[in-house]
Parts: sequence; C-alpha cells; structure tokens
Amino acid sequence: MSASDRHFVHEPPTIRYLAVYPQTLGHLRFIAIGDVELQVDGHQLFVRGAPVNLPHKEFLLLRQLMGNAGRVVSRRELLDAAWGPRTADRKYLEVHIRRLRCRIEENPDSPTHIRTVRGVGYVFDFPPDS
Repeated sequence: MSASDRHFVHEPPTIRYLAVYPQTLGHLRFIAIGDVELQVDGHQLFVRGAPVNLPHKEFLLLRQLMGNAGRVVSRRELLDAAWGPRTADRKYLEVHIRRLRCRIEENPDSPTHIRTVRGVGYVFDFPPDS
C-alpha cells in the first residue's frame, strides 16, 4: 500500500462495553461525592438532596469530572468527552464549567467542588473530612 492510499483507509470505530453483573441489573449507577449525586443511568443531578436540571453537555462534563474525582482532568479530555476530538475552542468549556459551578456550588465565585488547575484543567475535589 502506498503512502497516498493510507489516507483513505479508515479503521473501524472502537466499541467499548461495560461489564454489567447480574446483581446490578435494575439498579441505577450513580456517583456521589459529598452533597453532589449524579445518577449516570437516570441522567439526573441532585445537589444537597434537591434535583437540578442539567443540560446534556454539562452532564457529560460533570460525569467526566466526578468519575475522575481527585485527579486533574485536562481541558483536552473534557473537550473530547463533551464535543469530540475535533473541538478546539476552549471558550465552550469555560462557559459550561461556569454554568456547572452555578448549579452545584453554594458560592460559584469561590468553588469548593470544581477547582481550576491553571494551565492544566479542572479537578472535582473530595469534600474535606469533618
């Protein structure tokens, strides 16, 4: 195969399957960290016990952040998770992170859940031990 032919060869998409154990069938998967609970299968968010409306893109971002809680998630990873690998505009991400903070933080100007790591990305922090 010549170099020019390689541009037209597409690999099949990678399909990932999650193992579902029989005892979990019928149960919702959720991620709960502090006073924030994200029901992954039900596509619902509860903050301090109250339901919060969450647009799809913000759901995808929050799922990525909460699924990697305590670890810095790069801006690129978040853009890929919500918009796909070809999105380059970081303003999308900043706007949606701000909206997420307004939904889950008691004071969005002084966030305790979603912390910015300058030059790298964001981290969803575990609550401090009381």
